[in-house]
Amino acid sequence: MLVTACGLASLPASSEETPARIPAAHGTALDGTAVVLPDVLKGKVGVLVVGFSHASQAQVMNWGRLITADFGKSPGLVYYELPMIGGAPKMLRGMIVKSMGKAVPADERPHFVPLVEDDKPWRAVAKYWKPDDAYLILVDGDGTVRWQVEGEATDAAYAGLKKKLNELLATSDAH
Repeated sequence: MLVTACGLASLPASSEETPARIPAAHGTALDGTAVVLPDVLKGKVGVLVVGFSHASQAQVMNWGRLITADFGKSPGLVYYELPMIGGAPKMLRGMIVKSMGKAVPADERPHFVPLVEDDKPWRAVAKYWKPDDAYLILVDGDGTVRWQVEGEATDAAYAGLKKKLNELLATSDAH
């Protein structure tokens, strides 16, 4: 796998390497919509921005603003921010989700899906190593990882996302 100084990763690095797939997950968006991954991705390209800590919130939201601004009306795209709260005590999870619901603007709630399941499979797919970073995972309609990056939404990182996302959207439109 190739990794640059800004944290960009291109997958897979070789023809022998099998791309990862996102784990199955069930969640409820903050607008009340049930979301089942990877099922909701069928026939579309998915952008999943994953946060593993409260401190990653600003990075996750920055990625979300950029994606919404440039791709929010794209019919071939499914986009979610996925805060992982499975590590929080069960009795606090409801309060955490309720607090998120108050903090997230109404128009962003359909894209905000807190996951309360075990986050270990997501850590593996995201190649987790910095708890306070956002992990952006670009996937195809089957949930296969096609590109990923971690950290801030820098100009270089966002340019890489746009390039790969446009390629995948053009490919999915052709089918």
